[in-house]
Amino acid sequence: MENTSAILGDFIGGVTLTGSLIAFGKLNGNLSSKELSLPGKNYLNLCGLFLFIFSMYEFLQSGGSHGVLILWAVAALACLMGLHLVASVGGGD
Repeated sequence: MENTSAILGDFIGGVTLTGSLIAFGKLNGNLSSKELSLPGKNYLNLCGLFLFIFSMYEFLQSGGSHGVLILWAVAALACLMGLHLVASVGGGD
């Protein structure tokens, strides 16, 4: 149960932190409020979700041998997802 909480908290926290920083930058005027429209953005979101699910499975199955590396990888993925999800919203978020 603790491992599930750790990896979910890692992912949710990374998305929230990065998304909040991007939203703050847009609202403060430091970043352009124009939406970032990447081709295949829904495909990128789906791939990110599947990669997280796979990483979560690997983390829960690992006996702690490489669990910290998986947590760091999930944190990086979460930051990229937060950036992509919030940057694709235009206007005042």
